[in-house]
Amino acid sequence: MTSSYTSQVGLIFNKQGAFFVPASDLEQIKPIPEPHIPGVLEIFTHNHSLADAHRAYETARQTRSASLVTLSNLMAEMVSDQAALLLVRQKVFVCTPDLIEKAYTLMIDPHLSPQKVAKISGIRDLTTMSKTMPFVATALQTHFRGANGEYPPLTLEQFRALAERLTAEALLTVPIGAIDFGDFKRQIPFCPHFGHLRGTPVDRYYLDTFIETIHNEVSGVTLEIAGNKADRERYKLTNVTSFLTMNLEGMEADIIGDAHDAKAVDEASLDSVILFNVLEHCWKPWVVVDNIYNWLKPRGQVFCMVPNAQRVHREPQDCWRIFPDALHALFDRFPHRKLYVYGNPLTTLAAYYGIAHEELTREELDYYHENYPVANCIHAQKA
Repeated sequence: MTSSYTSQVGLIFNKQGAFFVPASDLEQIKPIPEPHIPGVLEIFTHNHSLADAHRAYETARQTRSASLVTLSNLMAEMVSDQAALLLVRQKVFVCTPDLIEKAYTLMIDPHLSPQKVAKISGIRDLTTMSKTMPFVATALQTHFRGANGEYPPLTLEQFRALAERLTAEALLTVPIGAIDFGDFKRQIPFCPHFGHLRGTPVDRYYLDTFIETIHNEVSGVTLEIAGNKADRERYKLTNVTSFLTMNLEGMEADIIGDAHDAKAVDEASLDSVILFNVLEHCWKPWVVVDNIYNWLKPRGQVFCMVPNAQRVHREPQDCWRIFPDALHALFDRFPHRKLYVYGNPLTTLAAYYGIAHEELTREELDYYHENYPVANCIHAQKA
C-alpha cells in the first residue's frame, strides 16, 4: 500500500452540509460524513507523504482557530448560497457549483497560469493561500454551517486508515511521479495469447457471465455464427430445438457462408441467433446485423458479444472495437434491446496484458465502471 497521496476531488458546500464530487465522475455527489474530511483532503493537496500530511493535520488542529475568522470573512465575500472547492493537481480553486466542470477543465490545462485564471469570472485560484494556511475547506464549512472546523486527534495509524479509505473512494490518488509500476512496467504482455497460457482470458469470464444470464432465453431453431456444435452443451441451451452453425469454411459447419451475404440463410427461418466475438471481424457489421434481422422470425432474438479491451487479432481481419453506444445503434431495428456491459480499469489493463481471470478476485472482476468496458453484450428481439 502506498504511503503517499494527493487529492483528486471536488467538494460542494452549502447550508445542508458538505458533499464529495469525485474527479472520476463530476455528476456523482455524495455527502461527507465527517466534518474533518474536507480539511484532510486539502492538506493532502500540498503534503503527499503520510507523515508530512499527518504533521500538517496536527499543526492545523492547534492553529486553525486563529485563521478561521479571517478566512471565513473572505469566503463570505467570494461565495453566496453555495460554493465548490476543487482539489486537483496540487491546485485549490473556489467557484460556484455550476462552474465546477469548467474549473476542472481549467485545472488540467497544461498551459494554466494565474493570469489565465484571473480572466475567468467566478473562479478563484487559492492555491498559494492554501499552502500557507490549509483552511479553505474548513473556512467554507464555518461560513455555511457555523462549524468550528473540528479536527479530532488522530494517531498516525488512524490517519493512514483514513487515507486508505479516501483512496478507495477515489478522493485521493497517488501523486504525480510516485506511481510504482512494478510488474506492469514492461513492453510485452504477460501472455501474448489473451491470457490462455496463464488460464482463462478476462473477456471469457464476462462472456460466461452473459451466457449464464441469457442461456434460458435462447430457444427454437438457433444459429451460431462462427461457432461449433459443442457450444450447444457448453452454453447449456436446453430450450433449443435445432442448433445450426455457420462458418466461412470447415466440414462441421451446417452453413458454409459469409454473414455479409443476405442469401446465406433463408428469411424468417430462425428463432435465435448467437454471435460472440464476431462483429469486430466483419468489414461491415451493420450489414451482418441487418441480415440477422431478416433471418429471424417475428419475435426472434439475437445474442451478441463484442470485445472492447482486446489486442488486435486478425482472424482473418480485425476491423472494429464497438463501444456500448455503437452496439445499441447497430441493433436499432430491433425494438427490444438490453445491453450488458462488463469491465473496469483493472480488468481492462489485465485484458491487454494477457492476465488470466483466475489471477483476479471475483470482486475485482465484477466491479463495473461504465467508462472502461472490456466486453459489451446485447440481447435484442424483433417485434
